[in-house]
Amino acid sequence: MTLALLDRKFQKVNDVLVVLSGTTLICMACMITFDVIVRYVFNSPLPASVEITMLMEPYVVFLPFAYTLAKGGHVKVTVVTMLLPTWIKNILDMLSSVLDLIFFGLLCYFSWLEFYESYACGEIMLAAIRLPWWSGKFAMPLGMFFICLQVILHLAISARQLGRPQAKDGDSYGIAQEKR
Repeated sequence: MTLALLDRKFQKVNDVLVVLSGTTLICMACMITFDVIVRYVFNSPLPASVEITMLMEPYVVFLPFAYTLAKGGHVKVTVVTMLLPTWIKNILDMLSSVLDLIFFGLLCYFSWLEFYESYACGEIMLAAIRLPWWSGKFAMPLGMFFICLQVILHLAISARQLGRPQAKDGDSYGIAQEKR
């Protein structure tokens, strides 16, 4: 499987994650709006709506990480690197990706341990209804796993591009112009 094909497939996965994140955000907004309406109109709020929202929030935050990386949306400081030759920029980009992989890999590993411990002991959130605390803790290892995959893909594509001309603007990985 070529890197360009793998990139296209992974973009579909990223799109699904972003849609899930956006859908979760819309559901949170609807639930909060409904809770406010029934609280003030019928004097009967939804039980545990705040706690349910707390369990949904991590999915809104962590699921789109890989998509944001693929689109080049994470913060970059390029004051010095823009003055460097392309081959040095590429090497620094790969070094940055290796550090990203270590960082996100550690976050994935330790957040998985936290999730698993919560799941194994059946941790319940203190709320008006029984809510499994682990359901919200699963978002971080899931999001970190997908950003690790995206970083690995970025590293592979960057390594392949080391001996090639610079990618055109808007093509963060330099594969859009490849012959398929």
